[in-house]
Amino acid sequence: MFPRAKMRKMSAASSGRVKIGDLPEDLLRRVVSLLSARQAVQTSALSRRWRHLWRSAPLLRIVPDEGFQTVRGLNEFVKHLLLLRDGAAPLDACVINFYCCEFDSYRYPSSDEPDVGLWLRHAVSRGAQLIRVEVYVEDEPVCLPDLPLVSNHLRVLDLRLVEIKDSLVDFSGCPSLEHLKFQGGFINARRISSPSVKHLIIDGSGFNRKFRTRISTPGLISLELEFWGSTPLLEGMPLLVTASVNLDHECRDRCANTEFWDCGDPECDDCDVMVSDGDGCVLLQGLSGATTLELTTESRVFMFRRDLMWCPIFSKLKTLLVNEWFMTSNMSGLACLLEHSPIVEKLTLQLSKEPRNFVEIEDSDKPCKQAFLFKNLNIVEIKCQEGDERVKKILKILSQNGIPLAKINVLQTKRRPRRKLSTVVHIILCLDI
Repeated sequence: MFPRAKMRKMSAASSGRVKIGDLPEDLLRRVVSLLSARQAVQTSALSRRWRHLWRSAPLLRIVPDEGFQTVRGLNEFVKHLLLLRDGAAPLDACVINFYCCEFDSYRYPSSDEPDVGLWLRHAVSRGAQLIRVEVYVEDEPVCLPDLPLVSNHLRVLDLRLVEIKDSLVDFSGCPSLEHLKFQGGFINARRISSPSVKHLIIDGSGFNRKFRTRISTPGLISLELEFWGSTPLLEGMPLLVTASVNLDHECRDRCANTEFWDCGDPECDDCDVMVSDGDGCVLLQGLSGATTLELTTESRVFMFRRDLMWCPIFSKLKTLLVNEWFMTSNMSGLACLLEHSPIVEKLTLQLSKEPRNFVEIEDSDKPCKQAFLFKNLNIVEIKCQEGDERVKKILKILSQNGIPLAKINVLQTKRRPRRKLSTVVHIILCLDI
């Protein structure tokens, strides 16, 4: 007669059903990794087999749940968690993700700072290949320790809503790092450097307004750059393939009086261009090796127009997208870019929905450059809103410079009709707002 446990397994196998307890331990560890750190520890109460699985789970997720009411309680828990983890077990990934405002006692930050730096160093020392840190604080971001990361295993680093200083962004000690992302937060460093990073995203992060942060990533393949504060200086990126740079109204390099970088007003703080790095390109030189390039900016941000004074040769560029910043008299800025892009095949001109906020093209019959500058273009796309009068002027200047109208596609978006005030009031009343 078979033992009951064996009979249950045979019955489950014959019915085609597999219980979670029948899975091998490697799979069970991955199941535990899907839980928060606190929930993973609680699985030790399920049975003797589950007692120590959490100690060697390949993914560590430090996130708050209903078990923590204070930052201090979370700090104490994680400290003991890290001490009790199996030191020989590899850690594939570590995710630190919480909002400090979720805790009752975070109104006293001096006594209850989250130990994010300690957790980050632990993940690095355990050979984590992926690390993501996202810690939201209402007043000021949590400042990570100003210490370099040293790891032969780290491949992906994603830092969100935290403050970063100099030593932390020196990634010379991380030869395997390929994906680097900064989202939100503040980069208070004079230099970001990595010989191995291939993909860099800076999305909504801030840079110090008193100096330019230099970005040295010679192995970079793709770049996405959108920020506030001073424009960072891009060093050479010979392997760059795709790049997207957006300079919005929060960029430091702008002027409310002019579209260029010197309005002539000695009291204008906006025109205080930092010259500590000397003359030369800030952005375009580093982007000159790209095959696909998007350059968009708010009209008063002058960085692209300033960089054209030292415009490099874009010897590999085939696809180019720009918005209104090129729209000076006869589009001389655009002509300069095309002159320095000998093999460009597709050009997209993206016009905003609010043309009154931008510089209008002056009407002139004089071509801006000789026609041969544009002979390699196969297609030009103009994206605009229906009825945009600027399109006529653009078509005129392009045709004067050797681009047949047959190669130009105008993609218009229909304007949304404005609702009458009585209609809006009727809708609000119907919604009972």
